Amino acid sequence: MDQTITLDVRDKCQELREILSCLGCEPSGPFYKTTHKHLAQLLFKSSDELEAIFHLSESHGATLRNKMVDHLKRRLREQKTDAATIQSMLERVQFEGSFIGFSGLQQRLAELPKEWTAVQVTLEWDPLSRFPCRNENVNRGLGMYVTRFAFGSLSEKVNDEKPFTTFLPPLDDGEDRLTFMAAIRNCLSKFEQRSDDRRRIHEECSLGIEAIVNEMQMWLGGWLCLFMGRLVSEKLELAVKTAIDSFVSSYKMKDTGDQDMTEKARNILYLLASCPSLSSSEVKTVVSSLFKDQKFASYMSQNVCNVMSNFSTALHRAERHPVILLVDEELDILPFEVISPLQDQSFTRMPSIHLLHALYYCHKESVIKKGINTKNCFYVINPAKNLPNLEKLFETMSTWPVAQNWKGVYNTAPTSEQFLSGLQDNDLFVYCGHGGGNQYLTKSVDTARNKAVVFLFGCSSSSLNHLGGRVEMTSLSYNYLISGSPCVVGMLWQVLDVDINSMTKELLRSWCSGGRSYDSTDGSDRDFKSLDSNRIKSGQKVPYNLDSLENDFKNVNINSTQSGKSSPDLCKAVCLSRKLALRFLNKAALVIRGLPVNAM
Repeated sequence: MDQTITLDVRDKCQELREILSCLGCEPSGPFYKTTHKHLAQLLFKSSDELEAIFHLSESHGATLRNKMVDHLKRRLREQKTDAATIQSMLERVQFEGSFIGFSGLQQRLAELPKEWTAVQVTLEWDPLSRFPCRNENVNRGLGMYVTRFAFGSLSEKVNDEKPFTTFLPPLDDGEDRLTFMAAIRNCLSKFEQRSDDRRRIHEECSLGIEAIVNEMQMWLGGWLCLFMGRLVSEKLELAVKTAIDSFVSSYKMKDTGDQDMTEKARNILYLLASCPSLSSSEVKTVVSSLFKDQKFASYMSQNVCNVMSNFSTALHRAERHPVILLVDEELDILPFEVISPLQDQSFTRMPSIHLLHALYYCHKESVIKKGINTKNCFYVINPAKNLPNLEKLFETMSTWPVAQNWKGVYNTAPTSEQFLSGLQDNDLFVYCGHGGGNQYLTKSVDTARNKAVVFLFGCSSSSLNHLGGRVEMTSLSYNYLISGSPCVVGMLWQVLDVDINSMTKELLRSWCSGGRSYDSTDGSDRDFKSLDSNRIKSGQKVPYNLDSLENDFKNVNINSTQSGKSSPDLCKAVCLSRKLALRFLNKAALVIRGLPVNAM
C-alpha cells in the first residue's frame, strides 16, 4: 500500500514538473503559484525537502517578478549607463536562466550578505483555491510552512546552515485568523468620521489585533526561534553551538547510534538554545518533534533549557543581524513583527527571494556599502491641509540640525514633477499625509527610476490590495521597490494620527540623528576576549561542561539594543518608534518593505 502511494505521488510530481516546464518565461502568476505550492506539498510527503523548498520559494511573488522583468527590460531599452547592473538584476528575477532548481536557489543564497537571514512563511496549498475568485470570508483552516534561509556561502564558517522547513498545522479551535484580520481591516477602512466612533472602533480593533497576535505566538510556540536573526557576536554563537554539540556527543543513544541527529535537527537545537524568551514547554514540544528516541529528546530539551538559562543575560542583550520576512501574500496582513519575543528583532519584508536578490544587486555597491545620507531629504507634509497635528511635527523637525538642508513642500499639494524629483534626486523621501501620495502623480511610480528610501506615513500606505478575481494582490510600496527604492516604510492599515505622528517623529529623530554603528567588528566581540580561545575554535566540537561555560560568561558585558535611543540601522529605529504607540493597532501597522539599510 505504501509503495502504491509513493508511486502515485511520484507520478503526480512528474506531471506537475512537466506542466511547469511548459509555462515559458512569462507564466500566469496565480497558476504558477498554485502549481509550485502543490508540487512542494507532494515533495514534502515524499521526503524530498530540498526540492520542495525550491518550489515553495517559486510560489512567491510570480506576478511581481513579471512586472519587474518588464520594468527592467524597458530600462535596458531606454538607457545604457547602468546596463550591466540592470542586466544583473534581470538575470536574478527572470523565470529562466541559471538560478533554477535547488542548486540555483543555493547560488542565490550564497550571493546575499552572510549577516542577513530570510524566513519565508507560506500558506498551505488549498485545492479549492485553484478556480474560484478569492474570498476573504471563507474559513479555510490552513496551516503554514516556515522556511529558514541562511545567506552567504556554505564554505564560510559563519554559514553552516542549509535551508530547512517546518509545517505548522492550523490551531484546532476552528477560528480562521486570516478571515478575522481581513474583517478588521475592512472595518477600519469604512469607519465613520465622527471622533467618538473613530475612537470606539479603533479601540475594538486594537484589542482584536492584540488578541490575534497573542494567538500567533501560541501557534508558533517554540518555532519562534526560526524568526530570530543571526547573533552579531560570532563568539557567542559559537559558544552556544559548542555547548549543544558537547551534550549531543556525550549522550550514547541506544540501538540507533547518532543517525537520528540530522543536520536540520542540530541547527534547530542551536536556534532554540540561542532564543532565551522561549518557555521550557515550548522547547520540549519542538525537540520532541525532532527525534524518534524520546528519551534522547527529553535529555536534549533539558540541556537546551540549561544552556538558555546560563547564557540568558548575554543572549537577551546581544545584538542580532536583520531578518527578511518573505511573506506569502495571503499571510501579509499578519503582524509578525510585534509578537512579544520578536519585538526587538530587526525585520524587513519582501514578497520573494527573487526580488530580494535583484534589489540587493541594484544597491550593493551604493546603499549597502555606503549607507543613506539622511541630510539629503525631500518631504511632503500635510499636502491636503487638513491634518493640523502635522504642523507641530513640522515645527519640531525644522529645528533638528540634520534637517537644516531638507527640502520639500508643506501645507501645499506637490506637483507630479516635484514628487518624482524628490524620489529620484534624494536619498530620503518623507511623505506625511493621506494614503501613500500616489494621488499627486500623473503616472505610476514604477515607471520612474527612484533612488530614495521612502517613508509613507499615511493610512494603509503599505497594505496589499485585492484587484478581484484570482489576480495576485498588489501594493503601492511594491511599485516603489520595483522602480529602485531600497526600502519603503509604511502602514498595513488605517491608523490614528496621534500615534502615527509620535512614531513618525521618533523614527525620523532616532534614525536621522544616527548612533554608533552596529557592526560585527565593534565592541560586541571584544567583550568575549576572556574566553579560552584554545577551547573554542571554529568547527571544532569540544566536550564542554555547563559549569565551565557559566564561569566563562559570568561577567560578560554585551552591548544592548535598549541602551541607546538612536540607531543608524533603520530596522532598529523602527523597533524603537513602535514603542511610542499608545494603541497596539497602530504599533502593529508599521512595517518596512525592502532591504535592511543604515544611515551614514
